[in-house]
Parts: sequence; C-alpha cells; structure tokens
Amino acid sequence: MKTLFLAFMLALVGTSSAFAQDNSLDRDEVAGIKKKLVTVQKALGDDPVGYTLDSEDFNLPTDFNPARDGKFWPISSSVSLRYSDKASKDSQAGVEKASEDFQAKYSAAIASGDEEAIMKMMEQMQLMAQQAAAASMAPQKQPMTVYVQFNTGGGTGIDPDAVVFERAGVIAIRKKKLHEEKGELWIYIDPVALNDTKKLSKVDMSTPSDGVTKKAGVFNITIQANGTLSDLEAWANKMDTDAMLSVIDSL
Repeated sequence: MKTLFLAFMLALVGTSSAFAQDNSLDRDEVAGIKKKLVTVQKALGDDPVGYTLDSEDFNLPTDFNPARDGKFWPISSSVSLRYSDKASKDSQAGVEKASEDFQAKYSAAIASGDEEAIMKMMEQMQLMAQQAAAASMAPQKQPMTVYVQFNTGGGTGIDPDAVVFERAGVIAIRKKKLHEEKGELWIYIDPVALNDTKKLSKVDMSTPSDGVTKKAGVFNITIQANGTLSDLEAWANKMDTDAMLSVIDSL
C-alpha cells in the first residue's frame, strides 16, 4: 500500500513539473527593453554642464508576470547613472599624465648625470605640486545621480509651485528643503495618465487593475535625479521628452 501511495505521489509531482509554466523572457525581448532604456538615456542629452558621466548600471528583467485571461502585470527595468565634477576629473587625468612624463624625464636626467637638468626637474616637480594643490581647492560640482525606471507606476501630489515644466504626457516636479541647494527632480512620463497635466492635482500612472496585453511593454517612465537643483533643472529643460514618449506602448 505504501509503495502504491509513493508511486502515486511521484507521478503527481512529475505531472506538475510537466505542466509548470516557464515565465522567462527570451533574449530578443530583453534586448528590446534595453534598447528603450538606451533611447531614454540618449534623450537626456549631453552630460549636464560641468559634469562627466562616471558610471551606468542597467537592471534588466529576466521573467514576465502572467495575470489572468492572457494578460500580464507590467515588469520593471531601469538604468542608474552617476555624474561627477568634470573639471576635477580632467585635472586628475592631467596630473597623472604629467606625473608619468616627469618620471620618464627625471630618470633620464639622473642617468645622464646632468645636474642642471636635475635641478630644473626638481623645480618642475614643485610647480606640479602647487598646481595640484590649487586644483584640489577649487569649487567642485556635487555628485549627481539619475535613475530611469520603467513601469514603476508613480503617485504623488503636485505642488503647483514645485512644477519645473509640463507638457502633454510629461511633468517635472522639484523636491527640496528650504535654504538647501541640493534636492530631487522627478520627471513623470505617461501619454495617457498625464495627457492634460494642468488639470491634475496628483500624478497617478497606474495601469489597468486586470493587467496589460504586452508582457514586455513599457507603459510609463519615471526619472529621479538627485543633486544640485539649479544644475538639474537647467539640464532637464533641454531633454528630448518626445523621444522618451516614443518608447511607450499602448495599454
């Protein structure tokens, strides 16, 4: 009897495994999502004035989320960007190159035994040290981070005085504390939910409660940028939001 029961359970497990659903996205679907992230990244435009891009990190999905009746729950994906002070980065690269050149010339002067050349090299070394110290004391841009996210929904109240810009399908809202230069800039993009932003008192980019028809679709975009607000706002006003809107699928 026990043997018969064990055989039945093993058969049941095997049947369940056979009918298990594979929810993996295929490579082309993931590539399509990344292509849209890259499109939005390019639409951000050139690096902000005075900054240089330090890093980018993509977070891509591997699975889809089935709902009922052949529909799906939206899947998320993102790219994270970090920017730093360009002048400081360029100065550091210049110092490293000058140091390499100095080492080569100094070694040659020592090998030749030319005391006059050695003295000139020592003077050059002191000048390089002074220039490096001056560069380190110069004002620098504070780090800036940017997160581009697909299908995060997004819901927040709209303070009329905090709106940086708005147009059909797009609204940018600043968040900062009083008397502080640093803060956050949020850009919400949704051609349906934000079709007429001037009538809205809140951002609500929720998708249908029963799911969507495209398993790898992009239905809204949220961009969160952290840093010096004056730099963020000047940069954001030049972004190509039409290109961003072009990656969004119909529900």
